[in-house]
Amino acid sequence: MDLSTFTCPTCKEYQSSDLDSIRIHSQKKHKLSSIELYRHLFLNGDEVKCACGCGQTPKFWSLQRGFAKYVRGHSSRVNNNWGHNETAKEKSLKKRRDEGLWGRDPWNRGKTKESDDRLQKSSNTMKKMHGERYSRLMRDNRLSGAIPSLTGSAHSQWKGGTSALGPLCRSKIYRTWAFPKLQAAGFKCTKCESTRDLEVHHDGERFAEIMQKGIQTLGEPGDDWDRKECFAEWVAWYHEMNNITGVVLCEKCHDEQHTSGIIPLNGPA
Repeated sequence: MDLSTFTCPTCKEYQSSDLDSIRIHSQKKHKLSSIELYRHLFLNGDEVKCACGCGQTPKFWSLQRGFAKYVRGHSSRVNNNWGHNETAKEKSLKKRRDEGLWGRDPWNRGKTKESDDRLQKSSNTMKKMHGERYSRLMRDNRLSGAIPSLTGSAHSQWKGGTSALGPLCRSKIYRTWAFPKLQAAGFKCTKCESTRDLEVHHDGERFAEIMQKGIQTLGEPGDDWDRKECFAEWVAWYHEMNNITGVVLCEKCHDEQHTSGIIPLNGPA
């Protein structure tokens, strides 16, 4: 509807050639919505229904655009496209049958990740993505305190203190003793300059001797987790207080160092 001026349908006094001006006036003064204003201005107050005859009200766009002609998806009922045209549907089905599209098996029918490389690759990718996402989530939750860091008997995988004493002690001395030496050596083997499988070799007082001193001082910790923790803390303290020396070697050179006769093969570094 093309009018040079629009009159407020409620007060009949306010007039304007701008629809937005009429809309603002009607909303502020008379609490009239844009839909109601459009119906009064252009439809004589009549309701708008979907053109397909379903009786539903289509979407209202704006005062300038008005209502949509159809409810979303209902235009196909009138335009009679292939989804509602039996002849068109049968023609489409016939074409697919003639081309063998429905008789063709999918490429993965009957295959498993054990028998097909593509399925195996896809499975590995999904596992990696899920694993990385889960690791990030757990790390963030632990750092934020949402998930408490449990140790000892409070941990869900606690098995009665069966963790080996040696690895526990080595984990305690890594940050304060081993890592600084790796950093000073540039993370290279001091013998062959390899950067793989690096270890710190006790070139002075042997690790086994330090462990024996710990047993003599604190006693055998047995399977008690708290006593093992205390023992490992003592070993870390002993390394720091006595300035225990060490040299960075790769795993191969470390084994050669032990088999050279200087230190027995089976003795800890």
